[in-house]
Amino acid sequence: MKSQNYDPGAGNTPVDSSERRRPVTDVAEWLRGLDPGVGQALHALGELLIGVGDHAETTETAEEFALRCLCVNDGSQLLDEQCALTAVSRLTTALVLAQWIEDHGASCEIGSGEHTQPPSWTQTKVGRRTYRHPQCLQIHFPAGTIAAIGCVIGIETRDSVLRAPEVSVCTLQRDQAAARGILDRLTARAADFNPFRGRTVRATAVKGLNFTVIDLPALATRDHVIVPEIVWSEINLAVAAVRDRHELLNAAGLGARRGVLLCGPPGTGKSAVSAVVANEVVGEFTVIYVEAKAGVQLLTAVVEEAQQLGGPILLVLEDLDLWCRDRATGPSAGLSELLGAMDIRPDSRILTLASTNDAATLDKAAIRTGRFDSVIEIGHPDRSASARILAALLRDLPGGGNVDTGTVAAALPEHTSGSDIRELVRRTVLTGVDPHVSTEALLAEIGRGRYRPETPTGTYL
Repeated sequence: MKSQNYDPGAGNTPVDSSERRRPVTDVAEWLRGLDPGVGQALHALGELLIGVGDHAETTETAEEFALRCLCVNDGSQLLDEQCALTAVSRLTTALVLAQWIEDHGASCEIGSGEHTQPPSWTQTKVGRRTYRHPQCLQIHFPAGTIAAIGCVIGIETRDSVLRAPEVSVCTLQRDQAAARGILDRLTARAADFNPFRGRTVRATAVKGLNFTVIDLPALATRDHVIVPEIVWSEINLAVAAVRDRHELLNAAGLGARRGVLLCGPPGTGKSAVSAVVANEVVGEFTVIYVEAKAGVQLLTAVVEEAQQLGGPILLVLEDLDLWCRDRATGPSAGLSELLGAMDIRPDSRILTLASTNDAATLDKAAIRTGRFDSVIEIGHPDRSASARILAALLRDLPGGGNVDTGTVAAALPEHTSGSDIRELVRRTVLTGVDPHVSTEALLAEIGRGRYRPETPTGTYL
């Protein structure tokens, strides 16, 4: 009688076992076809059953490596000085170690990574540059290389449930002070190596805090963004406090840290103002755009990282009302995180520039003086401002210099935003029979009204 298997995906149709099963003629090939973890386990089980392994020697553990390199037989004679690594310092510390390994390559020895796994390196891209650095390994630096004593430095940059990023310096117990000195020097050098300093980065929350270098729009200048003059004067004041007057303010106990909140309807230029300020200060400042999820969960961590960067910081929080509402209206996921982050080190050189469509929806504790010192309204432009916005948008277009911007602005309906005006100009360019724009073409586009998208009304089945 033939044995039969039942395939659940085939409607319980009997299948001849000879069609499903094949003899194992090559054990090595069969093991390679399995999941790597399963194959390794079966291979080890086979070695255990026959009492013979196919490896002449086993890889050293991290402790065995340290014992051999430091010439001791007992782990009780060793001492570890450890330091947890943050989202940024796990990169910068690894960069310093990569440099030390390169400088002392003929003298140092690299040992295993996690458990008995081989040492691992990885690559991190920051902007247009790619850095190659250790991910998980041990390095023995003999006496006379990075310090007067010999030491083993271990680094783990991966972050997961089972492991946390950290760096350690292992020495003999009698050399604890020297181990602390090495760790302090490593930390200080890592701060100098920071590849994010003076750049524009986006802070995101993906398995913890992450920084990514981003580009700013090239045309983000005050000539292209037309807003009330009070906006620029308040921002100038805040920038000066953080950049120029921080020593005076902190010496008097007044605190240099500043916060500016831009509020107003959508499309009136709040994000554009932030981009202009970022363009003006980047290089001297480090600019950090914080995504909503990172703001809700990790804003305190962002501020703590900003402390390590050194120099002035511009922290940009866009659409604050999406994640930090008034607690009286219900739960506010990001409120406690915002309040805690805004109160860290009032003497810090941090300018927080936030925006919201409706300041009334924010909790009063969030926008009090000392957290946000200026609340500036950017409303819909009046006719004069609309004409200036038109002139800025038409500046580089064929025929743009001949447009009567005053006449076009007067024809715009009430509550027309800057983004509406931009779309008006775009549609005029796209629907024109030639590349030239004119007063008549712009007025005709206003008459059609398609530049202001409106939600249709009606019943849909």
